[in-house]
Amino acid sequence: MYRRAVVAGAFAVATAGCIDRLHDVAASTPRDLGVRSRFVDGNPLVDAQSVLNRPEELLTHAASYRSAAAARGALKADATESRRFVERTEFADDGGDAVLVVAQRLTAPAVTLRLGGISRTGDHSLRIAVDQTGVRGEVETDDPVVKTLLLRLSDERGPPKRVTVALGGQRASVTV
Repeated sequence: MYRRAVVAGAFAVATAGCIDRLHDVAASTPRDLGVRSRFVDGNPLVDAQSVLNRPEELLTHAASYRSAAAARGALKADATESRRFVERTEFADDGGDAVLVVAQRLTAPAVTLRLGGISRTGDHSLRIAVDQTGVRGEVETDDPVVKTLLLRLSDERGPPKRVTVALGGQRASVTV
């Protein structure tokens, strides 16, 4: 029993700060698709590009970027964590093979987002399931906040043309 506690504690310490890596490894993805995700507690996008610029009843939003310039232009100046994630992305339009998909949700402050799984829905179309964690049951709040999940997608078949994000019972689709 003591050994299990020591091993579990050592594992927790060794993976501190790598929560997104654990979720990426555990997520179901097609073998020819590379994915990395990063949860951002807040809104790293400029308001004109974010869920805040959508009708009030639309709680889920998705955006995609094929170039570093477009992704950097959509980020707020103080979004340092998101900017680091973008800088490590080799974008398709810049000679790389990746696209950036941003999934956002207006929800309760205690909610976190993580990658649930990815499946192909067509030749160049993907469905991304994003899980809400941190609360049980229905998530309702009178004062919602923005939660964001950044996804770096690299597909051996080439960049996807269409991505649908399913989050909290709603879907948001974006043409890449």
